Amino acid sequence: MSTQDAYAPPKSTVRDVSGGGGLMTDSIVSSLRKTRPWVLLLAILGFIGAAFMVIAAVPMLLGGGMMGSNMEGMDGLGMFGGGMIIGMGVFYLILGVIYFMASLYLLRYAGSIKRAVAGMQVADLEVALSQQASFWKLMGILTLITIVAIIGMMVVGIGSAVFMSGV
Repeated sequence: MSTQDAYAPPKSTVRDVSGGGGLMTDSIVSSLRKTRPWVLLLAILGFIGAAFMVIAAVPMLLGGGMMGSNMEGMDGLGMFGGGMIIGMGVFYLILGVIYFMASLYLLRYAGSIKRAVAGMQVADLEVALSQQASFWKLMGILTLITIVAIIGMMVVGIGSAVFMSGV
C-alpha cells in the first residue's frame, strides 16, 4: 500500500532524454582522440618506471642486510650503512607501488577513452572521466603527503642543527 504526496513533483525513471549519444560532440571526441595516445604513453612509461624501482629495490634489500653483518668492525658504521641501504630499498618499493597504481589509473583511463570514442556513448565518457578523477585524486593525496613530509624533514633538520650546535 503506497501513499502518494499530492504536492511532490512528478518523478521519472528516464535519466538522459537525448538517448545517451547526444552529448558527445565532435569537439569532445576530437579532444579525447588527441589525449589518449599521451595518456597511454605515460601509463606505459609509469609501468616501466615501477618495474625499474622494484628491480633496484631487491638488491638494496638483500645487499643491505649483508653489508650490515660484514662491516661490524668499522667503528659501528656497518649497521648504519646497511640500515640506510635497506631503508632506501623499502622506499624504492613504496615508490614502485605508487608508480604502478598511478599507471594503472592512466591505463584504465586510456581504455575508457577508447570505448567512449568507439561507442559514442555518454556512459563510457562518464567512466573515462571517473578514471581520470581517480588518477588526480591519487596525485593530489601524494602531493599533500610530500609537502607534509618535506616540512617535517625541514623541522627535524633545523632542530637537529640547533641541538648539535649546543644552543
